[in-house]
Parts: sequence; C-alpha cells; structure tokens
Amino acid sequence: MNINAEISWFQKWTWKTVGWACICFLLIGIVTGLFTFLFDVLLFENKMGYAYHYFVLIFQTIILYFFYTKFKTNWFGVFAFGLNGLIGIGIELWLEYYENPVLKSPWAAVGWGAIYVGYGLTADLSMYLVKTMKNETLAIVLSAVIFSAISIVLSIIPLKLFYVDSPGVTKGFLTYWYFLIPYGIIQGAIGAYVGLKLGQK
Repeated sequence: MNINAEISWFQKWTWKTVGWACICFLLIGIVTGLFTFLFDVLLFENKMGYAYHYFVLIFQTIILYFFYTKFKTNWFGVFAFGLNGLIGIGIELWLEYYENPVLKSPWAAVGWGAIYVGYGLTADLSMYLVKTMKNETLAIVLSAVIFSAISIVLSIIPLKLFYVDSPGVTKGFLTYWYFLIPYGIIQGAIGAYVGLKLGQK
C-alpha cells in the first residue's frame, strides 16, 4: 500500500459505491448459489455437506478483493455477505426446515444469516487490520488468508449446532474433507491476488 494507506483504503461511501456494492452482493450470491446447487444437488445429492465452501473461496475472494482494490472502500464484505445471509434466511427456512426438515428450529436459519454476516465482518476487519502495510499485494493476500481461515472456522458452528443428526449435512465438511482446509485457504489467497490485479487495471 502507499504511504497514505489509511486514506486511500477507507474513502467515504457514496451512492455510486452503494451501486457497486449491490453488484458485489449479486456476484457473490450467484457464485455461492451455483456452487451450492452444483455440489450439493447435482454432483453429490446432499451427501457432501458444506464442503463446497473449500472450492468457492477462490471465486468469492476474486470478487470481493477486486471491489476492495478498485474502489478503495471498506465494508463491501459485510454488505455483500450480510445481505446474502439475510436473504438466505428465507431460503434456509423453506428448503431445510419445511421442505427437507434437517434444521433443529427456525432459529437455525436465522443463525445461518448471522454466520454470513460474520463472513463479511471477517473480510472487512482483516482489511482494516492490514491497512497500514505499505506492500499492497502482501496486505491483500494476508487479509484473504485471514478471511478464508476464519470463514472455515465459522462454518463449523452451524454444522455442529443447527442440524438434527444428519451425517450428509456435516460429514463432508467436518470429517473426511478436513484435509482441504489448507487448499481452501490457499485458493482464497490466490483469488484475492487475482482480484487485486484486476482491480488495479
């Protein structure tokens, strides 16, 4: 980052920023939805659990860190992930409580919404912590590593607490797919680097 890192990375939001944040929200929502459908429904018929999270991180970080770099504004994370989480509450209620009742209660759907807000906060706060680093590339990659690692840890909370005993929901993420944790973190870092380079153009 440059010497005026605190200024350049935290410009004030404008209506233009809000418009771009909405695009960021849509892109992250589309990518997450596609991976959920592809992995959980088409390929593994709900037997892989939440393990697609390891594979979607690279695309989420490309999108998120592109917007961080391009617009030099924080809070894209909590806006994009948080809004996806809030909308996802209704989807979780419909799909996983009423249609296929694997959630313990309706409040579990609300809990998933809170987890998505946590994803966004993790990304934003990690950007805040590294804002004084003069090496922009290192700062972005470090932020993405923090975001990727903590998002994986946060995902364990709902999978452990929100579901009835359903091995297909939790097994894929918490047991035999755990070796993908380093892969997911590395993919998140690579995605952030790509997003940085795209944002610098």
